[in-house]
Amino acid sequence: MERDFTMIWLPLARVAELTGKSIKTIRRLVKEGNLPAVNRLVPSGKSHTTKTFVLAAGEHLDLEIADCKSKNQQGVCLDRELMNMGSDKRDCRFVTAYIKVGDKEE
Repeated sequence: MERDFTMIWLPLARVAELTGKSIKTIRRLVKEGNLPAVNRLVPSGKSHTTKTFVLAAGEHLDLEIADCKSKNQQGVCLDRELMNMGSDKRDCRFVTAYIKVGDKEE
């Protein structure tokens, strides 16, 4: 049985910030095919703008989770999207912004 999971996509600039690399370097890695990326329209004021999103997997996902925890923040995403990935459809979330969250007591 195949395991379901949600694919998290981060803005190109966020991946640059998390990895300590320049936006130009991340763009080059995307162009060379070393980082999976897609473009999506994102609301921007009264219009929309196109942003590049990079798949957060492995090290990038670990960095994102650690950074969000350390800053008590969570991502705000576009509406859920199902993407064709080979013969499967995967649930995808595209992070567009971050909000602070309160400390949770357990």
